Amino acid sequence: MWQALSAELAPLGITIVTVAMDAEVEKARPWVDAAAPTHPSLIDRTHSLGGALGFVNVPMAAWIDENGVLVRPAESARVQGSAMAGVKIPDGLPPRIVARFELFKDVDPNGHLPYLAAIRDWASKGADSEFALTPEEVVARSQPRGYDEARAAACFELGEHLRETVGVDAATPWWREAHRLQPSNWTYKRQAWTLESTADGQPSDLIQEPTDRYEGNWLDDVVAQGGLANYTPGFSGA
Repeated sequence: MWQALSAELAPLGITIVTVAMDAEVEKARPWVDAAAPTHPSLIDRTHSLGGALGFVNVPMAAWIDENGVLVRPAESARVQGSAMAGVKIPDGLPPRIVARFELFKDVDPNGHLPYLAAIRDWASKGADSEFALTPEEVVARSQPRGYDEARAAACFELGEHLRETVGVDAATPWWREAHRLQPSNWTYKRQAWTLESTADGQPSDLIQEPTDRYEGNWLDDVVAQGGLANYTPGFSGA
């Protein structure tokens, strides 16, 4: 869907760049290759977008104008509707799978439409769009970058360095500390969980069930933090 939106808005001067936040390049490469050559798609191995722009989940996006000025900070950016609302949950599934289905059934299937309307408006009107924020508004809406967030970023980066140079056992305590310091940063959590639960040679595991290595897991943490309404909040508008 991002690739289709990129093609739609390109004649208006908008370039959409999608970035996979994944420490393992080969896991993300199929999507990057599929987007080539018309749609620029990158891989952020160190999750540097978290520190630079405040990305803590996917999909999130930030808008940058032709002068390199940030006109919308990192925010939820869904451009495709959920197909789960009307799905009947099959009988006989394990309770945790049922719980996942129930979470996704609560997602508004039209929740992506306000964001699509906003980015199209900005593409057409530029600085005159009601959705293009002033620098003061951008700062006010930006995610906090306090002491705990800065320490979490350092812990995650050190953990990734140790995972590559020493092994996952050396990385684990640092990643666990990153999760503790910034529990709202889902990219830190999901990176650790999926590396732990993905079998060698297999595509990334998106279920991310409990493991012995980490305290949390996707389903239980989403529920604990208030469900998908907080995990993938709606577009904040003008």
